[in-house]
Amino acid sequence: MMKLYLPRVMLFFLLIQQSDLVFADLKYQPISFTLRTDKESYYEGEKITFNITITNNDTKNAHPVLLPHTQNVGQKLFYLNVYDKANNTWLLRYSEDKMLNMMVHDTGTVMIRYLKPLEKIVIPIYLNDFENYFSYHTQTASHHSFGVPLFAGVYKLRLTYNPKGIIQGDSIYNYYEHTEIELPNNGKQAMPSTGGLSNVCLLKIKRSNDTVVMIERTKYYIKTDGYMYYYFNKYVEKINTAEHLVHITTLPADSCSLPGGEYFYNQFDDLFNEYINRFNDGDIREYRKYTNWCPQYLYTERYDDLKQKTHHELQLPNKSFYSVIYNQPSGSIKQETFCSEDGTLCDEITYVYNKNGKLVNKRIKQTEPCSVIIIDGKRRSATRVSNLEYRYK
Repeated sequence: MMKLYLPRVMLFFLLIQQSDLVFADLKYQPISFTLRTDKESYYEGEKITFNITITNNDTKNAHPVLLPHTQNVGQKLFYLNVYDKANNTWLLRYSEDKMLNMMVHDTGTVMIRYLKPLEKIVIPIYLNDFENYFSYHTQTASHHSFGVPLFAGVYKLRLTYNPKGIIQGDSIYNYYEHTEIELPNNGKQAMPSTGGLSNVCLLKIKRSNDTVVMIERTKYYIKTDGYMYYYFNKYVEKINTAEHLVHITTLPADSCSLPGGEYFYNQFDDLFNEYINRFNDGDIREYRKYTNWCPQYLYTERYDDLKQKTHHELQLPNKSFYSVIYNQPSGSIKQETFCSEDGTLCDEITYVYNKNGKLVNKRIKQTEPCSVIIIDGKRRSATRVSNLEYRYK
C-alpha cells in the first residue's frame, strides 16, 4: 500500500504555518501599524479608503520605517488579507497579490522615514479605485485588489507590512522565523520574516437598491425572486443560475448583515466557488471553498448546532488534499483522508474507539475518487458529472 498520509505532528505544523499564531509571542518592535476605514460603511463598488497609522511607540529614540514612494514593480510593501466576520473561527477568505503589476515597469524606490519618539504618520491606501489601479508612480496606493469582488457583507481585514527582500528594508531590519532565534546586536529592528501585522479592521459593505453595480470595472446585473438576490456578469431577462451567475445573497438593500442567518454564494469561473451558511449570530455553520473538478474541495469548515467542528478539509501547501471528520462532543478524530494532488489515490484512515472513548484500532484503506484519462499525452483527473459526462482538471 502506498502511504500518502503524514504523521499528525507534521500536519499540525503544516496547518499552523498558515496561521497568525506562528508569531503570537513577537519580539519587541517599536513601530506599530493600525488600519482603519475612513467611514463606517460603504456600498458595493464604492471606493474604499483605508488609513494606515504608523506610530513610533518608543518614548526616547527615533526609529526608521519604510514607506511606499515611486516603486511600481516587485513586491508590495503593504498588502491586505480578508477574513470572515465569524467569531467561532479565524477564516482567511481572500489574499491580495503580494506583487506590484503596474502597466509601466520602472523599478522606482521606496523611502526610509525616521519617526521621532511617539510620532505618528498616516498614509492612505484604496480598494475599488480601478481608475488609478495601474497609474504610473502617482497612484501605487490604489494598486490593491483581491482578484475577486467584495460583495455586500461584513469582513475582517488585516494589513501586512513586509519589507523583507527590499534593499532598504534589509538595511534596517533583522528578520526571524521563530521568536527563540537570537538576533545580532547591530542596531536593526527585529521583524518577523513574514512581516509585521496591523490590528483587525472591520469593513462593512452594504447592498444598494440599484439593479446594476460596478465593482473593479465589472458590471453586475441584479435580479431577485423576492427572497434572494442574484448577480450576473451579463444582462439576463430572467433568473437563470446556469449562465453568467456570479453571486447569490439574502441581504436586502441598505444592509451588510442579516439577523436570523445569511445565505452567501460566489461562483468565480476558473478560480473557485464559495458557499456560506451561518448561525443566527453570524458565526459559520458551514463554509466551503471548492472547484468544479476532482478533488473539489479547497477548504471546508462545518459545525454542529453546538458550534463544535465536525468537518475540516483543505489543500495542503504541497498541493495534496487532507480531510478530517470529528466525533462530537469528544472532539476525537473519526476519519482522516489524505489524497494525492490529482485525487486519483487516497488513504482513508478510520479510527475505532471503545465505549470509554479510548482508541482501540484504526483501519486504513485506499480509494480512487477521481478517474484519470490521457489528453495530449498528459494525465488529467476527472470527476463524474453525469452518466455520460466527466469534468476534467
